[in-house]
Amino acid sequence: GIRHCLLSRGLGDVYKRQQDFGELNTAASLPGSVSSSTRMLVTGMGTPSLTNTIEFITIANIASSEDFGDMTVARRRTQSLSNSTRGVHVAGSGTSPLPYHNTIDYNAIATAGNSIDFGDTSASTVTHGGSVASSTRGIYDAAYVNPAYVNSIEYITIASTGNGQDFGDLSQAKGYRVRGSICDTTRGLFAGGYNPVQDTIEFVTMATLGNSTDFGNLTVARRGGGGTSNSIKSVFMGGYLPGVSNVIDAVVIQTTGNAKDFGDLLIRTHDSSASSDSHGGLS
Repeated sequence: GIRHCLLSRGLGDVYKRQQDFGELNTAASLPGSVSSSTRMLVTGMGTPSLTNTIEFITIANIASSEDFGDMTVARRRTQSLSNSTRGVHVAGSGTSPLPYHNTIDYNAIATAGNSIDFGDTSASTVTHGGSVASSTRGIYDAAYVNPAYVNSIEYITIASTGNGQDFGDLSQAKGYRVRGSICDTTRGLFAGGYNPVQDTIEFVTMATLGNSTDFGNLTVARRGGGGTSNSIKSVFMGGYLPGVSNVIDAVVIQTTGNAKDFGDLLIRTHDSSASSDSHGGLS
Protein backbone atom coordinates (compact mmCIF):
# COMPACT_ATOMS: atom_id res chain seq x y z
CA GLY A 1 0.00 0.00 0.00
CA ILE A 2 0.94 3.67 0.10
CA ARG A 3 2.87 3.97 3.32
CA HIS A 4 5.79 6.06 4.45
CA CYS A 5 5.16 8.81 1.93
CA LEU A 6 6.78 10.90 4.68
CA LEU A 7 4.94 14.05 3.76
CA SER A 8 7.02 17.07 4.63
CA ARG A 9 4.39 18.40 7.02
CA GLY A 10 5.59 15.58 9.30
CA LEU A 11 9.32 15.50 8.68
CA GLY A 12 10.06 17.03 12.05
CA ASP A 13 8.49 14.16 13.97
CA VAL A 14 7.87 11.52 11.34
CA TYR A 15 8.79 8.65 13.66
CA LYS A 16 5.72 9.47 15.73
CA ARG A 17 3.46 10.13 12.75
CA GLN A 18 3.97 7.17 10.46
CA GLN A 19 0.69 5.60 9.57
CA ASP A 20 -1.00 3.70 6.80
CA PHE A 21 -1.96 6.11 4.01
CA GLY A 22 -3.98 3.89 1.69
CA GLU A 23 -3.45 1.50 -1.20
CA LEU A 24 -2.30 1.76 -4.78
CA ASN A 25 -4.89 0.50 -7.23
CA THR A 26 -2.17 -1.41 -9.07
CA ALA A 27 0.65 -3.26 -7.34
CA ALA A 28 3.86 -1.32 -7.91
CA SER A 29 7.35 -2.72 -8.29
CA LEU A 30 10.34 -0.35 -8.39
CA PRO A 31 8.12 2.75 -8.70
CA GLY A 32 8.95 6.38 -9.36
CA SER A 33 7.16 9.40 -7.92
CA VAL A 34 6.79 13.14 -8.45
CA SER A 35 4.80 15.73 -6.53
CA SER A 36 3.49 19.25 -6.35
CA SER A 37 2.44 20.87 -3.07
CA THR A 38 -0.95 19.14 -3.31
CA ARG A 39 -0.63 16.00 -5.41
CA MET A 40 1.72 13.04 -5.78
CA LEU A 41 1.97 10.88 -8.93
CA VAL A 42 3.26 7.31 -8.75
CA THR A 43 4.68 5.55 -11.83
CA GLY A 44 6.04 2.08 -12.47
CA MET A 45 2.87 0.12 -11.87
CA GLY A 46 2.72 -3.60 -12.41
CA THR A 47 4.23 -6.68 -10.84
CA PRO A 48 5.12 -9.06 -12.33
CA SER A 49 3.65 -7.63 -15.55
CA LEU A 50 4.82 -4.13 -16.40
CA THR A 51 2.37 -1.38 -17.36
CA ASN A 52 2.63 2.31 -18.21
CA THR A 53 0.03 3.31 -15.60
CA ILE A 54 0.26 6.52 -13.56
CA GLU A 55 -1.79 6.91 -10.38
CA PHE A 56 -2.17 9.88 -8.05
CA ILE A 57 -2.98 10.76 -4.48
CA THR A 58 -4.04 14.05 -2.95
CA ILE A 59 -1.41 14.59 -0.27
CA ALA A 60 -3.72 16.26 2.26
CA ASN A 61 -6.10 13.28 2.21
CA ILE A 62 -5.64 9.83 3.73
CA ALA A 63 -6.96 7.69 0.89
CA SER A 64 -6.04 5.22 -1.83
CA SER A 65 -4.76 6.29 -5.23
CA GLU A 66 -6.76 7.07 -8.35
CA ASP A 67 -5.97 6.62 -12.03
CA PHE A 68 -4.14 9.57 -13.61
CA GLY A 69 -3.12 8.41 -17.10
CA ASP A 70 -0.30 6.57 -18.83
CA MET A 71 3.38 7.10 -19.55
CA THR A 72 4.51 7.04 -23.18
CA VAL A 73 6.57 3.87 -22.50
CA ALA A 74 5.92 1.14 -19.93
CA ARG A 75 8.88 1.02 -17.54
CA ARG A 76 9.93 1.19 -13.90
CA ARG A 77 12.85 2.62 -11.92
CA THR A 78 12.12 5.99 -13.51
CA GLN A 79 14.33 8.79 -12.18
CA SER A 80 11.42 11.10 -11.50
CA LEU A 81 11.61 14.81 -10.67
CA SER A 82 9.26 17.78 -10.55
CA ASN A 83 8.66 21.45 -9.96
CA SER A 84 5.34 22.92 -8.82
CA THR A 85 3.56 22.31 -12.13
CA ARG A 86 5.31 19.59 -14.12
CA GLY A 87 6.45 16.05 -13.26
CA VAL A 88 9.15 14.50 -15.43
CA HIS A 89 9.83 10.76 -15.72
CA VAL A 90 13.41 10.03 -16.80
CA ALA A 91 14.56 6.75 -18.38
CA GLY A 92 14.01 3.46 -16.51
CA SER A 93 13.96 -0.25 -17.17
CA GLY A 94 11.52 -2.89 -18.36
CA THR A 95 11.09 -6.49 -17.27
CA SER A 96 13.38 -9.45 -17.95
CA PRO A 97 15.17 -9.63 -20.33
CA LEU A 98 15.69 -6.00 -19.29
CA PRO A 99 15.20 -3.41 -22.02
CA TYR A 100 16.70 -0.14 -20.77
CA HIS A 101 15.25 3.18 -21.88
CA ASN A 102 16.44 6.71 -22.55
CA THR A 103 12.91 8.09 -22.81
CA ILE A 104 11.96 11.29 -20.96
CA ASP A 105 8.26 12.18 -20.73
CA TYR A 106 6.24 14.54 -18.54
CA ASN A 107 2.82 15.43 -17.13
CA ALA A 108 1.14 18.55 -15.86
CA ILE A 109 0.62 17.37 -12.28
CA ALA A 110 -2.63 19.29 -11.74
CA THR A 111 -4.32 17.77 -14.81
CA ALA A 112 -4.99 14.06 -15.24
CA GLY A 113 -3.92 12.70 -18.61
CA ASN A 114 -1.29 10.80 -20.50
CA SER A 115 2.39 11.73 -20.52
CA ILE A 116 3.88 13.83 -23.32
CA ASP A 117 7.28 13.24 -24.91
CA PHE A 118 9.96 15.52 -23.42
CA GLY A 119 13.13 14.23 -25.13
CA ASP A 120 15.83 11.66 -24.43
CA THR A 121 18.77 11.23 -22.11
CA SER A 122 22.07 11.82 -23.90
CA ALA A 123 23.20 8.32 -22.93
CA SER A 124 21.52 5.59 -24.96
CA THR A 125 20.22 3.82 -21.83
CA VAL A 126 19.90 5.14 -18.28
CA THR A 127 18.59 3.42 -15.16
CA HIS A 128 19.23 2.67 -11.46
CA GLY A 129 20.03 6.31 -10.60
CA GLY A 130 18.76 9.21 -8.50
CA SER A 131 17.29 12.58 -9.40
CA VAL A 132 16.82 16.04 -7.86
CA ALA A 133 15.25 19.32 -8.98
CA SER A 134 15.09 23.03 -8.37
CA SER A 135 12.11 25.02 -9.64
CA THR A 136 13.83 25.38 -13.03
CA ARG A 137 16.24 22.49 -13.50
CA GLY A 138 16.04 18.72 -13.17
CA ILE A 139 19.24 16.74 -12.57
CA TYR A 140 19.76 12.96 -12.71
CA ASP A 141 22.71 10.61 -12.73
CA ALA A 142 23.09 8.16 -15.59
CA ALA A 143 24.17 5.43 -13.10
CA TYR A 144 23.90 2.38 -15.35
CA VAL A 145 24.48 2.72 -19.08
CA ASN A 146 24.21 -0.85 -20.28
CA PRO A 147 26.49 -2.77 -19.74
CA ALA A 148 28.45 -0.67 -17.18
CA TYR A 149 28.02 1.66 -14.21
CA VAL A 150 29.01 5.28 -14.91
CA ASN A 151 29.39 8.47 -12.84
CA SER A 152 27.93 11.03 -15.26
CA ILE A 153 25.24 13.57 -14.30
CA GLU A 154 22.84 15.17 -16.79
CA TYR A 155 20.28 17.98 -16.55
CA ILE A 156 17.15 19.28 -18.24
CA THR A 157 15.22 22.54 -18.01
CA ILE A 158 11.87 21.42 -16.63
CA ALA A 159 9.66 24.09 -18.22
CA SER A 160 10.95 23.31 -21.72
CA THR A 161 11.40 20.11 -23.69
CA GLY A 162 14.63 18.66 -25.06
CA ASN A 163 17.33 16.11 -24.52
CA GLY A 164 19.49 15.77 -21.41
CA GLN A 165 22.77 17.69 -21.31
CA ASP A 166 26.01 17.06 -19.44
CA PHE A 167 26.14 18.52 -15.91
CA GLY A 168 29.30 16.96 -14.43
CA ASP A 169 30.29 13.80 -12.61
CA LEU A 170 29.73 12.06 -9.30
CA SER A 171 32.80 10.80 -7.45
CA GLN A 172 32.16 7.12 -8.23
CA ALA A 173 30.52 5.02 -10.92
CA LYS A 174 27.65 3.20 -9.20
CA GLY A 175 23.94 2.50 -9.42
CA TYR A 176 20.91 1.95 -7.17
CA ARG A 177 21.23 5.28 -5.38
CA VAL A 178 18.48 6.46 -3.04
CA ARG A 179 15.60 7.65 -5.24
CA GLY A 180 13.31 10.60 -4.53
CA SER A 181 13.22 14.39 -4.44
CA ILE A 182 16.20 14.83 -2.07
CA CYS A 183 16.85 18.55 -2.43
CA ASP A 184 16.14 22.04 -1.23
CA THR A 185 15.96 25.03 -3.59
CA THR A 186 19.70 25.15 -4.29
CA ARG A 187 21.33 21.84 -3.39
CA GLY A 188 20.59 18.27 -4.48
CA LEU A 189 21.86 15.12 -2.73
CA PHE A 190 22.83 11.71 -4.13
CA ALA A 191 23.24 8.96 -1.53
CA GLY A 192 24.07 5.28 -1.17
CA GLY A 193 24.39 2.96 -4.12
CA TYR A 194 25.94 -0.21 -5.36
CA ASN A 195 29.26 -1.18 -6.95
CA PRO A 196 29.82 -2.33 -4.21
CA VAL A 197 27.25 -1.20 -1.59
CA GLN A 198 28.06 2.38 -0.52
CA ASP A 199 27.33 4.76 2.34
CA THR A 200 28.45 7.98 0.65
CA ILE A 201 26.39 11.17 0.34
CA GLU A 202 27.36 13.77 -2.28
CA PHE A 203 25.79 17.06 -3.31
CA VAL A 204 25.55 19.33 -6.33
CA THR A 205 24.66 23.01 -6.53
CA MET A 206 21.80 22.80 -9.00
CA ALA A 207 22.10 26.27 -10.57
CA THR A 208 25.67 25.64 -11.70
CA LEU A 209 27.39 22.94 -13.72
CA GLY A 210 30.16 20.84 -12.20
CA ASN A 211 31.14 17.73 -10.31
CA SER A 212 29.62 16.66 -7.01
CA THR A 213 31.13 17.48 -3.61
CA ASP A 214 31.42 15.11 -0.65
CA PHE A 215 28.71 15.64 1.98
CA GLY A 216 29.22 12.79 4.46
CA ASN A 217 27.96 9.25 5.01
CA LEU A 218 24.72 7.39 5.69
CA THR A 219 24.40 5.62 9.04
CA VAL A 220 24.60 2.28 7.19
CA ALA A 221 25.73 1.44 3.66
CA ARG A 222 22.82 0.40 1.43
CA ARG A 223 21.39 0.51 -2.06
CA GLY A 224 17.93 0.98 -3.47
CA GLY A 225 16.44 3.17 -0.73
CA GLY A 226 13.78 5.86 -1.02
CA GLY A 227 14.28 9.47 -0.03
CA THR A 228 12.53 12.80 0.21
CA SER A 229 12.93 16.24 1.77
CA ASN A 230 11.47 19.55 2.72
CA SER A 231 13.39 22.82 2.41
CA ILE A 232 15.58 21.99 5.42
CA LYS A 233 15.99 18.27 5.96
CA SER A 234 16.36 15.14 3.81
CA VAL A 235 15.47 11.63 4.93
CA PHE A 236 16.74 8.34 3.49
CA MET A 237 14.51 5.29 4.03
CA GLY A 238 14.95 1.57 3.75
CA GLY A 239 17.16 -0.09 1.15
CA TYR A 240 19.11 -3.28 0.75
CA LEU A 241 22.22 -3.92 2.84
CA PRO A 242 22.13 -6.97 1.84
CA GLY A 243 18.97 -7.77 3.69
CA VAL A 244 15.99 -5.43 3.41
CA SER A 245 16.22 -2.48 5.79
CA ASN A 246 13.75 -0.35 7.76
CA VAL A 247 16.35 2.30 8.68
CA ILE A 248 15.52 5.99 8.34
CA ASP A 249 18.33 8.51 8.68
CA ALA A 250 18.48 12.22 7.97
CA VAL A 251 20.71 15.20 7.20
CA VAL A 252 20.26 18.98 7.20
CA ILE A 253 20.71 19.86 3.53
CA GLN A 254 22.65 23.11 3.87
CA THR A 255 25.26 21.58 6.16
CA THR A 256 27.73 18.80 5.52
CA GLY A 257 28.34 15.81 7.76
CA ASN A 258 27.21 12.28 8.45
CA ALA A 259 23.54 11.31 8.60
CA LYS A 260 21.90 10.73 11.98
CA ASP A 261 19.32 8.14 12.99
CA PHE A 262 15.78 9.36 12.41
CA GLY A 263 13.70 6.31 13.33
CA ASP A 264 12.47 3.20 11.55
CA LEU A 265 9.92 2.34 8.89
CA LEU A 266 6.94 0.26 9.96
CA ILE A 267 7.88 -2.28 7.27
CA ARG A 268 11.19 -3.09 5.60
CA THR A 269 11.42 -1.81 2.02
CA HIS A 270 13.90 -1.49 -0.81
CA ASP A 271 13.88 -0.06 -4.34
CA SER A 272 11.09 2.28 -3.25
CA SER A 273 10.44 5.91 -4.07
CA ALA A 274 9.07 8.85 -2.09
CA SER A 275 8.06 12.45 -2.42
CA SER A 276 6.80 15.38 -0.35
CA ASP A 277 4.69 18.52 -0.57
CA SER A 278 7.65 20.88 0.03
CA HIS A 279 10.77 19.58 -1.71
CA GLY A 280 13.18 22.01 -3.38
CA GLY A 281 11.53 21.93 -6.79
CA LEU A 282 8.37 23.56 -5.42
CA SER A 283 9.79 26.91 -4.30
